[in-house]
Amino acid sequence: MLRTTRRKIQGLVGLCLAASLVSASAQPAVPKAQIPVLITSVGQSPDGYLLKVVSDRIKLPHTYDPLAPPAKLEGMKTVILAIGASLKGFGAGGVSLDSELARGKELAARARALKLHLIVAHVGGEGRREAMSNKLLDAIAGQADHLIVWKDGNQDGYFTKLAEQKKIPLTLIDQVPQVAGVLKQVFGV
Repeated sequence: MLRTTRRKIQGLVGLCLAASLVSASAQPAVPKAQIPVLITSVGQSPDGYLLKVVSDRIKLPHTYDPLAPPAKLEGMKTVILAIGASLKGFGAGGVSLDSELARGKELAARARALKLHLIVAHVGGEGRREAMSNKLLDAIAGQADHLIVWKDGNQDGYFTKLAEQKKIPLTLIDQVPQVAGVLKQVFGV
């Protein structure tokens, strides 16, 4: 009986390992991005500024404009949209959820038209996964070439499901400082 139980456990462990290898290989490879890069916020959370600071630290040449209009994408090769809603940011930027939603859609559409590499970053964690942020994410995230997400913001599996459905590479980070390593890998800096 003990041998049978051991064999069953070993078989289950083998199946789990095989399943993890299959799911890992099914994940699309993270595409390389090119400079020049524009970083902007959609939703006016501090996430865009955080990506700017990280980019400064790793010496990634970039343009940061939290309210960038679609015309600002001209001459760029990559755009990073940091998505997360902030009422405080709306007030400071003189924008609303509706205007940010429209701008975000226009940015994504313009990036597609210009064949830019579109990275959607959600590094605000669970605190930025409320109804307003979800509305922005639902409209824009599925168009990304790459998703960079803090695991805390993916507790419901939203980004995992989206990445699988749309075949978008998804990089989950355990801690926000790991964004630096991800950007270094993506941009080769």
